[in-house]
Amino acid sequence: MVRKCPLRYLWYKGHPDHDLGAGFGKPKPLAFEERPSEHFKLMGSVLSKVVEVMYNDRLLENPKDCLSKLTEIAQGEFEELEQTHHIMWTYLTREEAMKVCLDGVRNFLEIVKDHKMISKTYAQSELSMTPQINKSLKVCGIADLVYRDLDGKLWILDGKNASTPMKYEDEDQLKWYALCFRLEYGVLPDKLGFFYFRYPKSNPPKKNPSPSSEWTGLVEVSLTEDDIRRLGNEAIETHRLIERGVFEANPVPKNCSFCDFENICEARQEQKKLNAAKRKPKEPKEYENYKVLTLGSMKL
Repeated sequence: MVRKCPLRYLWYKGHPDHDLGAGFGKPKPLAFEERPSEHFKLMGSVLSKVVEVMYNDRLLENPKDCLSKLTEIAQGEFEELEQTHHIMWTYLTREEAMKVCLDGVRNFLEIVKDHKMISKTYAQSELSMTPQINKSLKVCGIADLVYRDLDGKLWILDGKNASTPMKYEDEDQLKWYALCFRLEYGVLPDKLGFFYFRYPKSNPPKKNPSPSSEWTGLVEVSLTEDDIRRLGNEAIETHRLIERGVFEANPVPKNCSFCDFENICEARQEQKKLNAAKRKPKEPKEYENYKVLTLGSMKL
């Protein structure tokens, strides 16, 4: 978050040197009418719970009951979380959101089957890692799914409920989990990837992020030692920037669209005005240097 927009980090997380309206060290408060709907967060949380329960409770050991149990879990989690999330059913209805979650359960099981995402030795969902990167900095990461496959390869996967695969995903998210795993356990994972609850192999997205290859519901992400060193150095440098307490806005439309504070960020609003001015339609060229023709007393 600091790397993309330091001001967004400050407003979301707070800082001991800043009073943003709720006291020093507190995040910036948002008025009720300024808060965006959290229906996307709700659906993502429901599907994350499905993955967590399936692996941590070892439901795959009884595959015949798996779909019914996960469907029941998804429905219960949805009903519980909608009581605590700020949701405005304007973009889609509650019934449509529930359908996305229940379809996601079936799609997820299809992806698990297609990619043999099962393990006889190790599988953990919502794996929390909090290792020290140096004497003064502890880092953290919570991986959706870590498992050792039947060939002995160690995977770290992240589930996405996105409707546009790989358009907004940051591959460094998975590489960061790999860094945390290395610091915590001393080894690097063999494979990284995103899987998509909306798009199993039987229902590919309209736009395949890798047109040259067949869509399978899972997109692998490469990992090198250079990635680990880069992210480790960035973490240390970012920590130094946070300690300095200087936070400037870095408005980028791709990032701002996911920020709860977009509508009250002066830098972003100014950027939008400038962009709108650039898009203002011009007079057609054929009318730029027109001549006045006279027909009797009428000018044309």
